[in-house]
Amino acid sequence: MGRGILCMGNTAKTPYFLEKLDISVYTVEELCYCIRESTFLMDEGMVCRELIDWLRKECGLMELADSLYGFLKTKASVGAFLAAILEYTGYYPQAETSRIEQFLKAQSSLSEPERRKKTADYLAGSGKYELALERYRELLYDMPGMEDAFRAKLYHNMGYVCSQLFLLEQAADCFETAYRLSGERESLLQFLGAKRMLLQEEAYVDFIVGKPQEYYELSMELEKQVEQAAEEWKTSGRAAELDMLHTETARTDPGSAAGKPDAAREQGETQDHDAELQDTLADIKERLKAQYRSMVREK
Repeated sequence: MGRGILCMGNTAKTPYFLEKLDISVYTVEELCYCIRESTFLMDEGMVCRELIDWLRKECGLMELADSLYGFLKTKASVGAFLAAILEYTGYYPQAETSRIEQFLKAQSSLSEPERRKKTADYLAGSGKYELALERYRELLYDMPGMEDAFRAKLYHNMGYVCSQLFLLEQAADCFETAYRLSGERESLLQFLGAKRMLLQEEAYVDFIVGKPQEYYELSMELEKQVEQAAEEWKTSGRAAELDMLHTETARTDPGSAAGKPDAAREQGETQDHDAELQDTLADIKERLKAQYRSMVREK
């Protein structure tokens, strides 16, 4: 259950139009939501008297407006300005507000390729994987002359995003490209991990045979990680839970209810049990997905 949020100020009769987002907001809470959800689009244009005047006149937030006028006089950064709004409302936890401020602060001192990469990284870190992937691809297309080391980071992070979406073939291609551009072992390790999940064991062994020594060495390291994950699975309690579900499923035979006086009741119980089983299996699957995602590293 989510935490309750006490709304502040008034609902504006005249909304504030956020041009970059093509959205009109009526409350300071809506403004905060837009700042968080579209942080990568926030720029110096947000630090303006028009926004402060709107918060004062339309939302009735005099104290907040007065403090923001001070930011305007000192030509504060967009990160500090927007963080002041978020902190005043308490709409997000302090850690999230700090993360947004740090992201915007870092953006101001970067070159265009670095800034665009940082934006894509932010989207990936926020779980907006499809949008992050789109931003990485746009950067690679728009700026083909970037250094190989920088392009390698983009491809590695594209591999990370694809792995979060379980697009393993695309992830493998991206990690392999990153490795060829940079020669970094981490990209090769993640490439082998994706291939390990894509191929049957015999096919994976055939794939490793004949590869350079580094492939073999990292495949051994990967196997240790796989074995460790398997041990963690066995001792996590989830394996026992799954075994119990399989045992109960084997004992339940939907067809055995036919011909009995209470066949309809037993069939209903079986359906309820199957629904519960599917819910539990779905929960286990999501936990395993989360465990897999945590094994893939972003650059």
